[in-house]
Amino acid sequence: MHRLAGSDAGFLFIEGETQTSTCVDVVLLAPASPDEALTPEVLRARVAARLPTTPGLRRRMRPVPGGLGHGLWVDDPTFALDRHLHHVVLPAPGEEAQLRAHLAEVLPLLLDRTRPMWALTLVDGLAEGRQALVFQFHHTLADGAGLLETITRLLDDRAAEVPPAPGSEPAADPARDPGAALVLVLTLWHQLVAWLAAPRLLVRTVRRFRAVERRRATAEVRVPGSLRDAPATVLNRSADSNRDFARARLEMADVRAVRGAVGCTVSDVVLAVVTGALCDHLDDRDELPDKPLVANVPVGHEPPGAGPRTTGNHFSNYFALLPTHLVDPRDQLAAVSAATEESKHQLRLQGMETIPAWIDRIPPLVAARVAARLAARQREGSAAPDFNVLISNMRVSGGPWTLHGREVEDFFMTGPVADGAGLNITVTGYGDHLTLALVVNPSAVERPELLALGLEESMARLRAATVGTPVVPRRGDVA
Repeated sequence: MHRLAGSDAGFLFIEGETQTSTCVDVVLLAPASPDEALTPEVLRARVAARLPTTPGLRRRMRPVPGGLGHGLWVDDPTFALDRHLHHVVLPAPGEEAQLRAHLAEVLPLLLDRTRPMWALTLVDGLAEGRQALVFQFHHTLADGAGLLETITRLLDDRAAEVPPAPGSEPAADPARDPGAALVLVLTLWHQLVAWLAAPRLLVRTVRRFRAVERRRATAEVRVPGSLRDAPATVLNRSADSNRDFARARLEMADVRAVRGAVGCTVSDVVLAVVTGALCDHLDDRDELPDKPLVANVPVGHEPPGAGPRTTGNHFSNYFALLPTHLVDPRDQLAAVSAATEESKHQLRLQGMETIPAWIDRIPPLVAARVAARLAARQREGSAAPDFNVLISNMRVSGGPWTLHGREVEDFFMTGPVADGAGLNITVTGYGDHLTLALVVNPSAVERPELLALGLEESMARLRAATVGTPVVPRRGDVA
């Protein structure tokens, strides 16, 4: 029996008809002959064999009676693998446009909370004998690091040779449902212990927030505050379940060349690329605000000595300045780098665990109602936005994957769009490139494929401005 943390359960509270908390991750297999193609039967055998290494995929969420505490992960007594595995064939010609259309249909789907909250679809019909695997995971299961480890264990040929780190995972033994009465007693005891410790947490929280305010008052670089510091833009239009998708590709050689020339981080380069692309995108539509945009950036904070894991959400967020009021790519990168360093410093002063510690104490009875009210205000446009775009990033280490000896040509992760925030950009490092996956509400970004192309062009301009070597961006399918 494993209790959900508040940072896990929060993704249940914000979910509704217009906003899902499902992460959709895509594996693209290299071309193969019909005889070498992955079949549903072979995929099922692979997942069944690897499932013991990811016990969380057999568990469903057991709510606490009355919403008095966060739910528990318990084994699904009726678990059937075939319920979670699917097979589709894309219409001809099976190009990027058809894959995009399929993902646009999958992205707004809600997962069944009465069963383990995940699904895997084998996608056939892609051009040149390619195939895709489309995963759907509820964010409550894990953050990007946990989901990446899950996919690695299920698919990569090398994963069978690497046992999980001791103590890094919930026990693989059955996590039986203890029954409503015992769940309620355990929950009330946990809440009592947690709230008895709340006065010390309050003192620590006040001390940390005062330290942040002192820093903000004296810092040479102004950075966005934690709430209501973003301009209202078209990017904040998201009040329905419509979704679209596109992706851009940045070569790691270009990103590293800029990083080396300027002395910044890879994250700074990516944020500057997004800044340049959004500046052009909004300016072309007469929607560019006078104030800089604000990005919500998750950053992981694993406990010291923690090994790889497949469950849990261990991250905090900082708000990054996207200086769209500047024109020169070099100025944009310099401003991004300085502001990001300051934002991260203030987050460390605040404490990575401060906000999650409070969220963990607030029962669903209260948190779900507050989240629903805030989401309604964002949909109506009556609340000032907290941010304009969410940008997260993950990196696949150890080189490209193989599945039954077949090369995994590409892999990218996505994140859900929120009410009142219609653009999510998830950056995935795989092999020699970064994929920037755009999940949008069409009300916010009508043609995401054009914004994806703009990201590639922004990378080319940034490299030319900082390194001096012109780069011709790869032109994707913009049909």
